[in-house]
Amino acid sequence: MSIFRFGVLSTGATSSPGGWTTLARRVEDAGFSVLQVPQHFSVPSVPPLPSLAMAAAATTHLTVGTLVLDNETGHPAVVARDAAWLAAETGGRFELGIGAGWMAADHTMLGHPFREPAERVDRLGEALELIRGCWAGRTSFTGTHYSLDAMPEGCATAHPPALLVGGGGRRVLDLAARHADIVGIAPDMRSGRIGRAAARTTGRGPVAAKAARIREAAARRGATVELHMSITAVVDRADTARIDKLADTFDVPPAEVPRLPGVLVGDTAAICDELRRRRAETGVGYLTVNEVLLDRMAPVVAELAGT
Repeated sequence: MSIFRFGVLSTGATSSPGGWTTLARRVEDAGFSVLQVPQHFSVPSVPPLPSLAMAAAATTHLTVGTLVLDNETGHPAVVARDAAWLAAETGGRFELGIGAGWMAADHTMLGHPFREPAERVDRLGEALELIRGCWAGRTSFTGTHYSLDAMPEGCATAHPPALLVGGGGRRVLDLAARHADIVGIAPDMRSGRIGRAAARTTGRGPVAAKAARIREAAARRGATVELHMSITAVVDRADTARIDKLADTFDVPPAEVPRLPGVLVGDTAAICDELRRRRAETGVGYLTVNEVLLDRMAPVVAELAGT
């Protein structure tokens, strides 16, 4: 059984000048294990790798990571080189998270095609193979979507960063189970936008099925992967209006909302008990919350982190 780890996701959009490193120290002091940054171009956000390098330099043991880079926006060999450098410079305190790229606006605003889901997943699979190959010292690669004539200097490493691959569809999760150290179970975002249809792919039944499938696929390569999910809402039990709204979004009865994998309901004790139950059921022990929930979750982190 994996130990509990907790991350904070931040775009840095609310940070004042100089406030980013203050946030990093707050996250560390509150007992969280990881500070994570997404990669988006169509919404305000700090640049992932420079901001994470600053956060690591401002802290002593905090891990930093991308949640997640969009595979469609860069060559995998460049990603492999930059990740290897950051892992080395932080003493191993960097996790590389990467996905197929779900937000249509991030692509179209740059004049890039927003490819069909199947092609994006194919490209991600090839990219993961190339990234692992670069870290292992492979100097060339010829694929359907990517090629490499000479490995960029600094790619090869004896101590690569932990690789997190996130996604919600079956094919991308199968890829993650074959290549990743950490698998992020996310909504199925093939439509390119957030909505009820995506939310309903992270209900209790679908998540349990995905977790079982991931573990089985990883076992076939002789690996054990860490399972990750994001918590999108933390609700007081008395807030029936919000619970009813979540029930409608996820298409479940209100009584089922406290068991939704991406939702937490109740006080600290109730949340801790529920997270232990979920870990026993699905194996998910690595959880990320948005920075606005940092203080709300700090008591839970104090109780569960590392157990």
